[in-house]
Amino acid sequence: MIKLGICTSIDNAALMKEIGYDYIELGLSGIAEMDEAEYRELLARVKASPLPVEAANSMVPARFKLCSAEGTGEEISAYLDKAFARAEELGIEMVVFGSGGARRMPDEMSESEGYKLLSQFLRLAARKAERHFITIAVEPLRAEECNIINFVTDAQRLASMTMCLNVGALADLYHMMAGGDYYDDLENGIGIIHAHIAEERFRGFPKLSDACYQEYAEFFRTLKRIGYEGRVSIEGRADDFILDAREAYRTLDPLRK
Repeated sequence: MIKLGICTSIDNAALMKEIGYDYIELGLSGIAEMDEAEYRELLARVKASPLPVEAANSMVPARFKLCSAEGTGEEISAYLDKAFARAEELGIEMVVFGSGGARRMPDEMSESEGYKLLSQFLRLAARKAERHFITIAVEPLRAEECNIINFVTDAQRLASMTMCLNVGALADLYHMMAGGDYYDDLENGIGIIHAHIAEERFRGFPKLSDACYQEYAEFFRTLKRIGYEGRVSIEGRADDFILDAREAYRTLDPLRK
């Protein structure tokens, strides 16, 4: 059965466990840039958590410019070593490469050059992630957030260019709906290793009353049809976090079964 998780702080782990979620997804760049005392405090809380931290998003902070020689330089190399070592210690198995600010191409750069540079970065990242038993999911982002890798097929293309077994594609329903990128790209199941979901208009937590509820149902139907048995994380905005998290679980739990 598909696992259902939520992007939130470790502060909410006990309540998310009570609601029924299977795991939490944290932000990796924030973890990597904590000082040692902050990180040790987080590690202790994760170790004591009733809910595991199995995934992390925001792999690379925007201060790095990956569509350049910097994408395989010493600074990013050292950052990845630290980030993945901490991720493994926290129990994280899946890291999402969205990082729109970091992967944005300069305006004058061609798309082919952007793919080439990002694939070089991802090969470096994949080698380092493999040492820590971590898989990397390339996340397509809507065009308003990044000027490269906007569709599931783009993520599949970049992942395949790396030729690394621990790199695959992410399907994010919010970005798919925003870009008109729907289910044909998922039907073959090529390289889909992680998923995100949110409401279409405001990127809110899913609710039964949402106008796009049928899209949630079709998304899960398609994932199950291609044999996907991985994770789907809610990544969105909430007006009242606890109430919205409960409603999102009630909405999505029947769809994943």
